[in-house]
Amino acid sequence: MANTDIQILQFGTGNFLRAFFEPMVQDLNKKGNSLNICIIQTTSGNTLGKLAEQNFQYHVLEAGYRSGQKIEQSEKITCIKDGLKLPDESEKFMEFAGYSQVKWIISNVTEAGMVWKNEGPFEKFAESFPGRLTQWLHNRYLKIPNSETVVLPCELLPNNGKILKDFVLQHAANWGLPPDFMSWLNTKVIFLNSLVDRIVPGFPSHLDLSLKEEDPLLVQTEPYSFWAIEGPEWLRSKLPFLESRAEVKLAEDISGYALRKVRILNGSHTAMTGLGLLNGILTVGEWITDPKREKFLLEMIEEEIIPSMDLDLSELKKYSEDVLDRFKNPFVSHKLSDISLNSTAKLKSRIIPTLEDYRKKFGVLPSKLTFCLMSMILFYLRNPEKIRDTEEIKSWFENVQKTNSEKENLKEALKVLLELDWNSDFESTYTKLIQ
Repeated sequence: MANTDIQILQFGTGNFLRAFFEPMVQDLNKKGNSLNICIIQTTSGNTLGKLAEQNFQYHVLEAGYRSGQKIEQSEKITCIKDGLKLPDESEKFMEFAGYSQVKWIISNVTEAGMVWKNEGPFEKFAESFPGRLTQWLHNRYLKIPNSETVVLPCELLPNNGKILKDFVLQHAANWGLPPDFMSWLNTKVIFLNSLVDRIVPGFPSHLDLSLKEEDPLLVQTEPYSFWAIEGPEWLRSKLPFLESRAEVKLAEDISGYALRKVRILNGSHTAMTGLGLLNGILTVGEWITDPKREKFLLEMIEEEIIPSMDLDLSELKKYSEDVLDRFKNPFVSHKLSDISLNSTAKLKSRIIPTLEDYRKKFGVLPSKLTFCLMSMILFYLRNPEKIRDTEEIKSWFENVQKTNSEKENLKEALKVLLELDWNSDFESTYTKLIQ
């Protein structure tokens, strides 16, 4: 039997949503709201069972820096009131479609779960998240057609709301569902693009805390929490989450928030990785505690990354200050080797667009960022056994011409793997690298 006191269905029982979304709902409930969550597990894990044993209650440990101040505080989460597992409890899931008080669907099924899958006949419960959502929405359309539903995907994909809506419409078309249902989807179901930004290390096994003994579902996170939701201003009344103490923004266009995250946070992570690994540095914390390296990073962000973007300067500076606070978090051990996973693709998405935009504006490549990019390639050339990349990339570096000079192989790697032609900027950077 479905719980009639549920307003939010949450797809995903993992650490991220439990340390990102639940604290927002908990905060709203403290302010007088009454929002309860049913958490839905679609994987083969046992998190749901463990949560049920604890009456769906657990703690979130917020640890790190905010505005230069050290924060270390825990909070008990009590806003999850029910849970179900799919496909085992599909009937209970479908029952929720008939409850008008259920207004929000939140998801983080990861990028691997937000995919297209050809489904069987409509009468058979779907295997994919978009397919199941289509069936649930059709049930709602039949039972309570006047009720609105707001769908907020949190997967780290650009235009995640649009992607999910397109999948739902395609499933509806493939199943031959009536045109009236398609019209209803466009008028009564609001799919919103969103961008989430919070580092969630998970269970703090490396910290000495008594709370670990009493709560095996304890989740560690950082103080910083940001959620950008794309939509018109009239949606504000339908999004209570905007009133939580986390930084939640409603904007007509969130592409700027995505751009600053990719270039400042993710770009800096990738930039420090190559240079760090090349010099035997193991973690982000080790990098940032050295004053010279911190100065290098700060200047790279202020003088090279920020000028590459045509966005509000004060907001970019504030965000970069937050990022540096996050990098300094003494409670998190963020290994550069982990960040180096699939670095070739990361260089293409996080670094090269900044190089190109900077060059368009100033006629030269940004020296520090170029230094970091070349450091990553040099690390690969010198340590092919430590590469954490695709088999294709690993093979390329393992089979690189040993008879060529390092410089020639570097040139070839830039051209073949990153589509970058050697020029005087790369030449002068290489000279600095080998000094």
